Amino acid sequence: MKEIILEGLNERIYEHTTKSGLKVYMWVNERVTSTFMSLSVKYGSIHTKFRVGKKTYEVPNGVAHFLEHIKFNMDASTVAHDEFYKLGADSNAFTTFEYTNYIVYATKNLDKVLNLLLDYVYNPYFTKKMITKEKGIIIEEANMTEDDPYSVIFFDNLKSVLQKSNFREVITGTKEDIKEINIDDILNVYNNFYHPKNMFLTITGNINPYEMVKIIDENLDKKTFSKYSEPTIITESEPKKVTSEYQEIRVGINDPQIKYSLKIPINKFKDIDLIDLKMAINLIMNINFGATSDFREELISKGLITSTSYYVDKYDEYMVVTINANTNYPKEVINKIKEKLDDLNVNEKDLTRKKNATIATMILDYEDIENVNMKIQSDIINNGEIITDLKKRVSNLDKETLEGVMRHINNDNVAVNVFLPKENQEG
Repeated sequence: MKEIILEGLNERIYEHTTKSGLKVYMWVNERVTSTFMSLSVKYGSIHTKFRVGKKTYEVPNGVAHFLEHIKFNMDASTVAHDEFYKLGADSNAFTTFEYTNYIVYATKNLDKVLNLLLDYVYNPYFTKKMITKEKGIIIEEANMTEDDPYSVIFFDNLKSVLQKSNFREVITGTKEDIKEINIDDILNVYNNFYHPKNMFLTITGNINPYEMVKIIDENLDKKTFSKYSEPTIITESEPKKVTSEYQEIRVGINDPQIKYSLKIPINKFKDIDLIDLKMAINLIMNINFGATSDFREELISKGLITSTSYYVDKYDEYMVVTINANTNYPKEVINKIKEKLDDLNVNEKDLTRKKNATIATMILDYEDIENVNMKIQSDIINNGEIITDLKKRVSNLDKETLEGVMRHINNDNVAVNVFLPKENQEG
C-alpha cells in the first residue's frame, strides 16, 4: 500500500490497487465515529458516444443517470437501499456530467457495509421489466428538472455558451431520451465502463486502511471480471464562439437574474498548467467580483443588485467564467460587469489575503470526512491522481502570473442571459 503525503497539510492518503485494477483511496480521521464510502465510475452524462475496438456506439442522453437508478436492484425482490438500512447505514448515488457515484454513510458494521457496496454495484442484474418500470419514475424526475427554474437557468445559460458540447444536455436526459433507453444500452454501458479499471473507491473516516484493503481484496478476488475493453470516448469539437451573445428568457422566478459568461480557450494560457490556471482564475475573480470586492460593495450600495456571485468551470477545451447577479436593473449591471472586466486588477495586499483564505479553507476541509472524500474524487476525475502540492501551488501564485492570466479574461467572447419572471406570474 502506498502512502501519499499532502505537502504542508500534515495529511496523508493511503492508495491501494486491487488485482482486478480497482484503485482505492483512504483517509483516516480517528476523531469521528463515522465512515463515508464512495464507489465511483468514470462514466457520466456526457459520455454518450464511444468506441470499443473498431466499433462505435451511441446511446441516448440520460443513460448514465438511468443506470445509476436501476443499479440498486440486486435481484427481483432485493433493493440495496433496504439492505444498507438493515445494517444501520445510509446509501445514495448521484450522476454528474463526468462520473457516477455510489455512496454509503456508516457508523457500524463497516465490513458488511463495504462488502454490500461492492456486491451490489458489481452485480449486473438488469431486466426489461425493470427498465420499463423505472422509465416512469425517471420521467417524473425529468419533469421536475424542467419545472425547476434554477435548473432551467443553469442549462439555458450553458446552451448560450456551448454550441455542440454534451455539457449542454440535462443529466437526466429529456423525456424523449428516457423513452428511447433500452436494455441493450444499459448492458453496453455497464459492460464497457463498470469495470474495476475504470472505477475507484474512496473511503474516509474512522478506519484502519489495512483492514479495509483486506476486505476489498477478499471480496473482489471472488468475483470474475472480463478483460477491460478500454472504451474511447468520442466528443465533438466545440467551436470557439458562444452560441448566443444575448438572450432574454422568461422563467418561473420572482426577481430578474443575469448570467454573464466568458468562454475562453484553454490554449490561450501559456506556461501555466490547468491546476494553477483554475486557482489563478478563481483568485482573480474573487479579488474583483467576490464577496468583499469593491465592485460588489459599489453595486449593493447603489441598490443595483441584491446579490452576486461567480463560478469557474472547465467544459471541454474551454474555461467558462460566469458572473451572476440578482437585479432589477439588468442593463445597468451588464454594463458595469463589462466595464469591470475591461479594468481587472490585482494588488499584492488583496492577493496575499485571498491566498491565505484559500489555504485556511484547504486546511479546514480536512475536518469533514465527506469534504475530503469529495476532494479526492475531484482530483481523480479532473487530474487522474491526488494533487499533493496544492498548498505550495497557491502560495507560489504571484501577481505577475495572475496578470498574465488576466489578459485573457475579457469581453472578447461573451454570452449574456437575462432571466425575467414569466409575464402575469403571481409573486
